[in-house]
Amino acid sequence: MIVKSIPAGWEVIYQRAHGLLAAKLAFYWKVAERPPHFVETLLAIAEHDDGVPESRMPENLTEAGAPKHFQLLGRSAEQYRSVMEISSSKSRWNALMTSLHTTFLYGDQKLEDADIKEFVAEQKKLQTKITKELGLSRSEAEKHYRFVEWCDALSLLLCMDKVQPEQRRMDISTGPDKTMYQLWQDEKENLHVEPWPFEPDSFEVSVEYRELHQLKFTNSQELDSCLKAAGVGVRSWRFCR
Repeated sequence: MIVKSIPAGWEVIYQRAHGLLAAKLAFYWKVAERPPHFVETLLAIAEHDDGVPESRMPENLTEAGAPKHFQLLGRSAEQYRSVMEISSSKSRWNALMTSLHTTFLYGDQKLEDADIKEFVAEQKKLQTKITKELGLSRSEAEKHYRFVEWCDALSLLLCMDKVQPEQRRMDISTGPDKTMYQLWQDEKENLHVEPWPFEPDSFEVSVEYRELHQLKFTNSQELDSCLKAAGVGVRSWRFCR
């Protein structure tokens, strides 16, 4: 969950909603520069955080009983294996893009957890197998994955309310062409990306969020019940060339 403190309590965006927003952004990418298997790629983007019922996980509460922001959670090989089981049942391309995302999350960091270490080793073998079967080089696969990661990064910036004020520019991520893209907001609150990577000159995207009007919860079951009963709001952004 993406959790933000608000005066009335907490604002929560589900990770799955963030994934859907990332897929919406991907949908507007320049047609001529889209990766192959575009539908499968959109699914990989939308579903990369699926795998567990996030609001019912006991670890999604802090010791004080507050909903926990996803960056405070430890990573679980069990969740990633569930994600990979889902993606692998759809297509090899979907599995490849999802697998590259799971290993990207660890970068070059030293892995201490034996289960995570085993999972990463499994995924690297799977990536080698699928790229060979699909006739792709490793560099081609990584290029197409950068598209997935770029859309994920922009969605997170929006969901985490990281857009800078006063027209200050911020890096999004490196795109498929290895260009660093930047995001900024004008005085009318329109968002701009440079260089412009999208097909239309302007478009709107949105994500749903929930407001919790209490500060702490007894257990994950109470949190889950309150989230299901919470009012749903919609946050929208307009992108312009």
